[in-house]
Amino acid sequence: MTYTLLSTPGGLLVSRDADGAIIPADPANADRRAYEQWVANGNAPTRSPTPTLDEMKTQKLAALADRRWRAEGAGVTVGDIRMQTTRGAWTPLARLYQRALSNPTFSCPAWKLGDGLFIAIDNATLIAMGDAVEAHVQACFLREKEISALIAAAADAAALAAIDIESGWPA
Repeated sequence: MTYTLLSTPGGLLVSRDADGAIIPADPANADRRAYEQWVANGNAPTRSPTPTLDEMKTQKLAALADRRWRAEGAGVTVGDIRMQTTRGAWTPLARLYQRALSNPTFSCPAWKLGDGLFIAIDNATLIAMGDAVEAHVQACFLREKEISALIAAAADAAALAAIDIESGWPA
């Protein structure tokens, strides 16, 4: 068994060469204990080449896109209605939202909530729901744009590692 140390913007990770698995830093993890015993037996992991700043920025941007995706799908609440904001959930609502905007008498007689309960939704609530989802999704993209600019401007690996991609997302 052999291991490789991988350089990432967040620090070094241990990868098991046999299957590419990333070994957690948790000392209670059996793979981590096996790795530490392997090192204690006099072995040394291979060091992967240090990625260039551009490669690290690409990795950070990919992590940022994933973080935005998770924030985007986290949901919003309108009145007493908790709504999913995943793209799959937003698609049927978008159609109803457009109909509500174009027809002031349009309403939805049956909308299924996450808990399985069906409710009727009036025109004003449909519009409020659509507005809330649009605002939430746009806020997620604006946050991603803001952090992307910080990543692009990072002058070195330390500045890049200091960029927090986890906080500041819409709730």
